[in-house]
Amino acid sequence: EGIRFWITMDETPKDYGAPVYLKGSHQNSVVDEQAVFVDIEQEGLEDYKEKLLEFRTMPGDMLIWHPRTIHKVDGPADGIWTTYRRVLGGTVAKGGAVYHDKRGSGGVLSDLGKHSLEDGDKLSSPYFPLVYPQFDKNEAAERDSGNVGRSPKDIVAKIGGLVSKASTERFGSFFKVLGSR
Repeated sequence: EGIRFWITMDETPKDYGAPVYLKGSHQNSVVDEQAVFVDIEQEGLEDYKEKLLEFRTMPGDMLIWHPRTIHKVDGPADGIWTTYRRVLGGTVAKGGAVYHDKRGSGGVLSDLGKHSLEDGDKLSSPYFPLVYPQFDKNEAAERDSGNVGRSPKDIVAKIGGLVSKASTERFGSFFKVLGSR
């Protein structure tokens, strides 16, 4: 129901930091929509794991991809980033899209807003601003009033969720990648 984007503000370091995408992986039928990290050795991904697209981005470059596309950014082998890697990234949802509550699913800080949307509600809220075909002045006024922000309670709960058993299982492939360096 949308697209993801990434606009780089710094040059990609020559030895690490380039975004890598598995071409066509948005069409896979085996990765759960709640997945945060994906094991590309998983059965059913054979057709995608060798189709790597790597982008050495320059300041101002913009990447756009389908939200189900499997992708990664590898850090330096020693774990020490010696250059900036600043980006502006986000998700754009199409008209009529609905909210999917992923809090508690092991998602990486997926939803820290203090909005009142429930799973399945239409994305209609100052937290999810309408920008096309017409700017919504009521949404803007709500944001300008200071009522739109992040909840400290949700931030603490999300950080606690990162170390839960469920998250450990979800992040297993990520820790395997870290251990392989």
